[in-house]
Amino acid sequence: MKQGVGAWQLHNRTVCWIWCLLVPAPGVWAQALPSLSLTPSAASFSHQIGSAQLPAPQTLQVKRSGTGPALDFTVTVTPAAPWLIVTPTSGKTGSSISVRVNPTSLVAGTYTATLQVEATGASGPATAQVVFIVRNPPPTMGVSPGSLAFNWQTDSPTAPGAQTVAVTTTGEPLSFTASVSGAPWLSISPAVGVVLAGSPVVVTATVDTTGLLPATYTGKVTFTSTTAANKSVTLTVTLTIHPGTAVISSIWPSAAPIGSNDATITLRGNHFFKASVVKANSTDLAATWVSREVLLAVVPKALMNTQGTLAITVTNSPRPASNSVNFTVTPPGPTIQTVVNAASFALPSGSTPGIAPGEIISIFGAGLGPSTALVASPTGGSFPTSLGTPPASVEFELTPGVWTPAPILLAQANQINCQAPFAMTPGTGLKLRVVYNSLASAPFLFDAVPANPGLFTVDSSGRGQAAALNYAASPPTYTLNSASNPVAKGGVLILYLTGGGAISPAPSPEGQLISSSPLPSLVNPPSVTLGGEAASVISATAVPGAIGGLVQLNVNVPSTVVSGKEVPVRVTVAGRSSPSTATVAVK
Repeated sequence: MKQGVGAWQLHNRTVCWIWCLLVPAPGVWAQALPSLSLTPSAASFSHQIGSAQLPAPQTLQVKRSGTGPALDFTVTVTPAAPWLIVTPTSGKTGSSISVRVNPTSLVAGTYTATLQVEATGASGPATAQVVFIVRNPPPTMGVSPGSLAFNWQTDSPTAPGAQTVAVTTTGEPLSFTASVSGAPWLSISPAVGVVLAGSPVVVTATVDTTGLLPATYTGKVTFTSTTAANKSVTLTVTLTIHPGTAVISSIWPSAAPIGSNDATITLRGNHFFKASVVKANSTDLAATWVSREVLLAVVPKALMNTQGTLAITVTNSPRPASNSVNFTVTPPGPTIQTVVNAASFALPSGSTPGIAPGEIISIFGAGLGPSTALVASPTGGSFPTSLGTPPASVEFELTPGVWTPAPILLAQANQINCQAPFAMTPGTGLKLRVVYNSLASAPFLFDAVPANPGLFTVDSSGRGQAAALNYAASPPTYTLNSASNPVAKGGVLILYLTGGGAISPAPSPEGQLISSSPLPSLVNPPSVTLGGEAASVISATAVPGAIGGLVQLNVNVPSTVVSGKEVPVRVTVAGRSSPSTATVAVK
C-alpha cells in the first residue's frame, strides 16, 4: 500500500515537470507574427495597339499588421512577365511599389501575373493580381463602290436594275445599320449586318421610278457603326430619269372650222413632260403640261385660215418626235367630234357610239353654236328644237333622206346637249348632224340601241358620288346621299339616269315635260347592284316636270352590301350596263 502511494507521487511530479516545459510563460501567446497586405489588392491596365500613350503606372502600398518595427520585404512576379515592371522590388513595410506595363510587341489578348510580397518575421506573403488587356485598334468600315448611279428612260419596259455595295472591315468584326435619307424612291436591303474580316456584307439598292418626272434625283445611304474607327460612311446615290419618246393616243377636238379663233386642244397619250415641245407641222404651239398623260396646246387662229390638216407632234429632246395626229381645218360650219351619254360621259368602246331612244346626249366638236353657252327653257310645256340666233339644232335621220330635229337643252361652240327622239327604233349606221347658222355638219354615224344607261353624278362628271337621295318614309323625307349622310342598309335610295330607253306612255310631242298622270315607266325593266350586291328595284319612271329622257330609280339597299363611302352602283337595262364609276355612301 505505501509502496503504491509513493509510485503515484513520483508519477505526478514527472507529469508536472513535463507540463511546465511545454506550456509557455505568461504573455507569450499574444506575440503572434504580423501579416502583410497590398493596397489595392489588384491592378488592371488596358492598351490599344497603335496608341502612342502608354498606360499610366499604378501604386500599391505594402503594409504590415499591428504595431512594431517595419519589416524588410521583397517582391517577386509569377509567372515571369517581361511586360510587367515593378519598382522597387524590395523595401520596408509602410512604403509603396510602382507597377507599370510595356505593351511593345504584345498582340491583342489578356495578360495576367501575380505580385508576391514576402517579409522576414511576417506570418506569410501578400499577393496582388495584375491584369493587362491589349486590344486591337478599332476597325475601319468601308463601303465599295463609294457611289451608285441609276439611269432610266420613261419609255423603258423594265425598271432600273438593282445595284449592290459591299460593306467591309479592316480588322475586328463590326456591326452596322444603314438608313436612306432624301430619297423616297430608294430602298436598301439588308439595313443591318455584321461584317467579318474577309467576309463583306452585300447591300442591295433598288429604285422605284413610279411618278417621277425627267430629272436627276440625289439621295444618300448612311452606314453607321459604333465600333468602327470612322463611325459612319455616306454613300451617294443618283437617279437620272430621261424622257422617252412621246406617244399621242388622241386629240380633242380634232377639227375646227376655217377662220376659227385660237383653239385649245387636249392631247392624251404618254411620256408628256414640262419640257415637251408641241408642234403643228413645223410651228411650235404654246403648251400647258397637265400630267404625264395629258397636254394642252393652243392652235393659233393664224394656222386656221386655210382648209387642210395640221400634223400635231410632241417631242422630248433628244428623243425623236412622237407619232403625228391630224388636226383638221374644216370648211365653214359645225364639226362633230364625238357623242356621249350626258350623265356618264363614257366614250364608246368602239368607233361607233350607241344611242338609246330618249337618251340625253352631249355632242362635242367645233362650231356647234355660239361662243357663249345658251340654255334652253321649255315653251308651251316642251323643250325647243332649235336654240339661239342664228339657230343651232340637232337633227336625226330617222327615215332615209328625212332629218328630224331633236329637243335641245344647251348649245355652245364646242358642245350641244339634246334628247334623242323616242321615235327612234334600234338599228345600225344611223346618222345625226348639227346645223348652226344655216350650215350643217358632216353626218355623224351611230347605232340605235334599246338602252345605254348612265348615272348622273354630283359634279356632272359621270364619276364619284352619284346624284342620289336617301328616302325616309315616316315622315316622308329626302336628303342628299353623301359620305357624311350615307343610306342605311335596307333603306330606300333614289337614283337618276338617262339612256334607259323607251318609256310608256311615250311623250308627245318629243321634248314634252312629263306629267304625273299617267307617269311613264321604263319599257325595259332595269336591275341595280350596289357593291356587286343585287338591289331590288321599287320603281323606274320618268320624272314629273322634267324631260322624258330623265329617269328616276327607287331601289331598296340590300342588307348584304358592304358599308363604305364609295360603294360602286351600276344599272343594267336591256343587257347594257352603266359604267361602274358612280358611287354612293352606305352605312
